[in-house]
Order: sequence, then C-alpha cells, then structure tokens
Amino acid sequence: MDEQRQNTSSEPQVEIPSSVLTRQLSKPASSVREVTQLARFLYNHNPFYVISAYLVLTGLWQSFSHDSKWLVVGTIPLGLAAYTVLLAVTAWLIIRLGRVWEDARSILLIIVMMFLAISISLDPLLNNRGQRGLWFSLAGLSFAVALSESVLHGISLRLPFLFRGPYYLLLALFFLYPLAISPLSSHPTWPSLYWALFGFSTVAGAVFLTLVPAVLRGAAYLNDNGSPWRWPLYPWVLFGTLGLCVCMRAYYLCVSFLPVGGKASIFGPYFLIPFLLAVNVLYVEGAAQGRGTFARRVALILPGLLLVLAMLGHRSDPVYSRFLHRFIDALHSTPLHLTLLAVVGLYAYALVRRLPGAGNALAGAVSLLAFVAPQTMDLDGMTYQYAWPLIAVGGVQAAIGCERRDSLRTSLGAACAIAPLALGAHLGWLTPYRAIVVAHAATAAVLLVGALFHDEWARFLRIAGAGLLATGTLAAANVTPNDFPHLPATVIYLYPFVPVLIALGYARRRGGTLYQAAAAVGATVWLVPYGWEIYRQLRQSILGLDKITGGVLVFLLAATLSFFKAGLWQRWYPTQRVTD
Repeated sequence: MDEQRQNTSSEPQVEIPSSVLTRQLSKPASSVREVTQLARFLYNHNPFYVISAYLVLTGLWQSFSHDSKWLVVGTIPLGLAAYTVLLAVTAWLIIRLGRVWEDARSILLIIVMMFLAISISLDPLLNNRGQRGLWFSLAGLSFAVALSESVLHGISLRLPFLFRGPYYLLLALFFLYPLAISPLSSHPTWPSLYWALFGFSTVAGAVFLTLVPAVLRGAAYLNDNGSPWRWPLYPWVLFGTLGLCVCMRAYYLCVSFLPVGGKASIFGPYFLIPFLLAVNVLYVEGAAQGRGTFARRVALILPGLLLVLAMLGHRSDPVYSRFLHRFIDALHSTPLHLTLLAVVGLYAYALVRRLPGAGNALAGAVSLLAFVAPQTMDLDGMTYQYAWPLIAVGGVQAAIGCERRDSLRTSLGAACAIAPLALGAHLGWLTPYRAIVVAHAATAAVLLVGALFHDEWARFLRIAGAGLLATGTLAAANVTPNDFPHLPATVIYLYPFVPVLIALGYARRRGGTLYQAAAAVGATVWLVPYGWEIYRQLRQSILGLDKITGGVLVFLLAATLSFFKAGLWQRWYPTQRVTD
C-alpha cells in the first residue's frame, strides 16, 4: 500500500490554467445572459402581433385567392376584416385593463396596414364584377371608418380634426380610387388606364398636403392627447405608416388593374415621386416652424434621393417600356428631368421659407440642369448640355460671396462660371485652344479673389497665384508663332512679358517677395533665349562687348545697393509677405 501510494504521488500533476476554467464556467453564464436579453426584448417589444398578421394574411391569400367561387363572395376581405376586429378588441382590452401602450401602438399600426390589405383584396371584385365590387368597396370604407372611430373612442385617444380629416381622406383613397378606375380595366390598351394608374401617387400627394395646417399648428395642437405618446412620434408614426401604404397601393394598383402575368408591370419607382414631393413639402414646413434639425436634414436630403429614385428600376420589358415611352412623348421629358425641375422648385420654396442650407441646395440643383436634358434617363446619359445654369449659379454665388466677404464662396462662383469653358462651351476659333483659355480664366480668378479678400483662403490663393504666373511665363516662352497662326508673331514673342508685368503690379499692390520672385523668373525666362541670340550676333562686330556688358552689370549691382540703402526699393515694393 505504501509503495502504491508512493507511485501515485510520484505521477505528474496536470494543472488547468485559471483562464480556461473561467472561460468554461462563463460559457453557460453568457448563454443564459443572451437568452435573457432575447426574452426581455421579445417581452418589451412583442413582435408577435406582426408575425400573426403576416401569417393570417398570407394564409387567407393562399387558401382563397385561386378559387373564383371564394372571390365572388369576398372571403379574403371578410377574413381580413374579422382579424382586424380581433386586433381592435385586443388593443381596447390591453389599454383599458393594463395601459400597455407600447403593444397597443403596434396593434394600431397593424390595423392601418390591414385596412390597406382589405382594399387590395377587393381589387379582384372590382375587375368586371359590376355592382358587387361597388358595394364591397363602400362597405370596406365604412368598416375602416367605423372601426377607426370605435378604437379612438374606446381607448380615449385624441386625434384632432386637422389630422383626422387627412386620415380618412387617405382611407377613402385606398377604397374609392380603385373603384373609380375599375371601368377602365376592361380596356387594357387605353392610355387613360395607364395615366390613371400613374396618377394615384399624385392624388395621394395632394391628400397629404392637407396636413400642412396641422404642421403649422405644431406640438401644442396635440397636448393631452390621452396617451403617453408625444409629438412628433404621435401622430406622425401613423402617417408614416400611411405613407408606406400609399407606396404599396400604387404598386398593387398596377398589378391588379393591368395584369400581364409574371413580373412584367408598368410600375416604376418614378411613380412614387409626386407623392414623395408632397411629403417633402411637409418636412419643409416643419423645418420652417423650427421643429428641429431632423426635419431640416430630411427636407434637404430627400430631394436628392428622389433624383436617385427617378433613375432606378428602368427595364426593358415591353409593358414597362410602352408606358415609359408614352410618358416621355406626352410630357416631352424623362422622369429624371421632370424630377430635377420639381426639385429646383422645391428648393426654391424652401429658400422662400428661409430654411438654412436651402440656398446651397438650390445652387446644386440648378447646376445639375447643365447636365440633365429632357432626354436624359440616368447617370450614363448625363453629359454637358447647357452653359446657362452654371453661369447663373456662378454669378449668384460670386455676388453673395462679395457681399458677405467670403472668399471661398466667391471662388466657387468663379469656378462655376469658368466650368462651361472647360466642359465644352463653343469658343469660336479659340475652341482648339480651350485648355489655354481655361488656364487664363482660372489664373485671373485666383489673382482677383486673392486681391479682394483677406481671409485664410485668400492668402492661399495669393500664394497659388505667384506660382501660376511663373508657370505661365515658362509655358509662354516655349510657344512659337506656328502654334498660333491666327496671331501676329510679335504678339507671340512679347506675350511672355505680360505675366512679368502682372507679377510686378501685384507685388506693388499687395506686396510680397513671392511675386517679385515670379517676376524675376519670368523676366529671366523671357530675356535669356532672345537676349543671348542678339548678344551672340553683336559680339562678332563689337570686340569689347563683353567688357561693356560686364561694366553695365556691375553698375546695376551698385545702383541696386544704393537704392536699398536709400529705401527706394522698399518704398516702391513693400516687403510684407504675400500672405498678409
């Protein structure tokens, strides 16, 4: 026994690192924590109402949409209506019994979505069903209005008239607009059917604009609304949901009333732009009333997203292309071009409403008109078309910059005005020399802005201007009369001295050794090639020319030293830096 115990004690002991033990023990704890967090999330946010609505909707559609017998009696809308009533009763109970407002909010938004689903489910009844479709649509609208009123009164939720009116107008639009265009569905080749389907978004946008008075009333209009929800979440989450419903209804109208099978449809993302423009007007009004930075940012960003939307979704299927070509022929413009014109108008409206940043956004939108023509469809078709938008924007920005003493804005204005020269504006006989014309215009702008202003950007431009003058002299010295046959040779030979004179004048006006150095470099580059050739020819007839030249140079050096001692040079050309 002793020997066995001794052998046992002599075996090597394996020690498990404490980090491994901690990691192994922490795995069950972390798993429990994750499960707890998931359970807490599900408990707090309760997404099961959404899942339930989705399952019921898809189940009803899968069960009864392929049997005309069930469609005639309206099984799907009746089933959806019954489920919607169940949701409404549930919302009433959880508010009355437990004040569970967060779950109630989800239920109320789902009820609004169910109204949309009911209206879509009635579309097959409106297609060549006669009076039956009429009565079902009116009954559906009446059901939506009655249930909405019952829920609002049952949970004591206050929705003022300026919000309630647009809400019911949108519900009426979902149910009655399909009823109005249903007679056209029996003539699928009529252009009026296509335009009616496209026009839904415009009508919905007009209805949304009826919310402008409510926006102007502000948050005080919804004080004591009977719930813990505050402005702007209530009621704008409701109308955000209705906006999503409008987009979905616009799509399903095209599917229901112009069925072509497969994925073909006349619907394109540009169908939604009229409605979204109206939404943007609401954001402009909200921002103008001082509703916070979020509304202002959306009001300035959303129009740009509409331009992207106008370029998306174009496809080659015959059904889609037929209406798109009809749209372009009738309006003499593509969706992108029309949207850009609308965006310009929207930014101008925002500028009138004194929205911060609207001026810059308007300038950018107008600049795009230089590249978007009535036939432009997308980015691939964007090319330089017109000079006037850039020139107009450049002039306005330069004027504003001069008024506000803003050198950067003035420079941007000058750049916009010069841009047409670089992009392809017609220059007559100077067209082959476009790059030279642009270089001269840019140099003149840099020197002028640098001379007029005194801020940091202007100082940078003054430094850049000296380099541009020196570079211009070097480039001009290498030009020969053959390069510009339209100009006299004398002009070609004398032109390199022009930047020298400008540099000397700028140095005298603004001061600075940089411009003096640029003038010296330019004079040297201009004088050396021609002067050496003349000097070489004169040496052959004047034997003492080298000594005479040396004496003259020494005299110039002596005179320069005397001028410095007398202070004449500093008086003629101040020595302050060019950046001062």
